[in-house]
Amino acid sequence: MWKPALLLSVSALVVMTVPALLLTVVFADSDVDSITGTVRYLDGDVDLPVGACVEVVLVDVSDEDSLAIALGRQVIEGANTLPVEFNVTYRSDRLTPGAAHELWVAVRHEGELLYTTASDIELERSASDIEVSVTPPLAMP
Repeated sequence: MWKPALLLSVSALVVMTVPALLLTVVFADSDVDSITGTVRYLDGDVDLPVGACVEVVLVDVSDEDSLAIALGRQVIEGANTLPVEFNVTYRSDRLTPGAAHELWVAVRHEGELLYTTASDIELERSASDIEVSVTPPLAMP
């Protein structure tokens, strides 16, 4: 006879395992692609403060009437200098051929935005060796 505690444990295991297996099937390696490159400062190498992070986001900006849709993101913690290499993975089925895509980059330290950019890129699948230049953010009046 099954004891209630054992039955509950087996049920919980099934409930947690089945979705994980489905995710493995749904997000197989063939469905994932990446875009790689380098984030650099316009004037050359730059030392970053200790604890700085670089965030690179691949976005779909095709629909001018709505917000941009993030397709992939990488946060590089503890970046010491620029240039820094990135590798943003995304689900390839979310990439719309012919749509407008951008890479948004933000370099932050303790919440303060140090450098930023938005670069237009044309993408059909994966891309590599993309150079993204960052500059200090524009001062607001």
